[in-house]
Amino acid sequence: MQLSRNLKTALIAFLLFDLLVAFWLVYLLALRGEVDEINELREMGATRYPEPYEITEFELIDQRGNPFSEQDLLGHWTLVFFGFTSCPDICPLTMTELAQFSRRFAEQDAIEPPRVLFVSVDPERDDVAAVADYMSRFDESFTGLTGEDADIREAASQFFVTYSADSEDAMHGSHQANASSPDDYGVSHNAHVSLVNPQGQLHSVIRPPVRSEVMLQLYPRLIAD
Repeated sequence: MQLSRNLKTALIAFLLFDLLVAFWLVYLLALRGEVDEINELREMGATRYPEPYEITEFELIDQRGNPFSEQDLLGHWTLVFFGFTSCPDICPLTMTELAQFSRRFAEQDAIEPPRVLFVSVDPERDDVAAVADYMSRFDESFTGLTGEDADIREAASQFFVTYSADSEDAMHGSHQANASSPDDYGVSHNAHVSLVNPQGQLHSVIRPPVRSEVMLQLYPRLIAD
């Protein structure tokens, strides 16, 4: 039996409508899955940026006295933490957790662990030798950076980090160490850890406190496509 032109048109319209509904349902399910993923990551203390931020030009000095720039971020996943070597609590705790995570992840996973980058926000006291000694306390594979204050601030701003020596009013979400003498001042600074992708872009942020057991679950999810 041949179908009339009107019937054919109606069937085609119904078919197109069914395809549109199916596409919309798939889209809603995907969107719901994405929202669920965002919420789960947030509960674990992390935020993955919808569009990674480009890290522009900066230049600091590593613990071996070599220059380190944004180009050295390319080709690897990198965890970046800003702190200072005289910090009495959150900095050594964070670095210890990152060292434990790095070792445990390397032992149990086939994926290459991320590099860990420590950037001093206390250039007055943290010269190359001080940063080198600090890295040796946690993991000698870690890279420690220092430099001129203006250069550190330029790099820090790209990771949404601000800092201030002997600040009386610590910013929300920052850490402040109390000073007891002119030579033992504190530095207020943001204490989050940033994740940079192999393209040298700021990909995610992990809020304090950082815990190695959480990082073991979190990191593979953050770098997943």
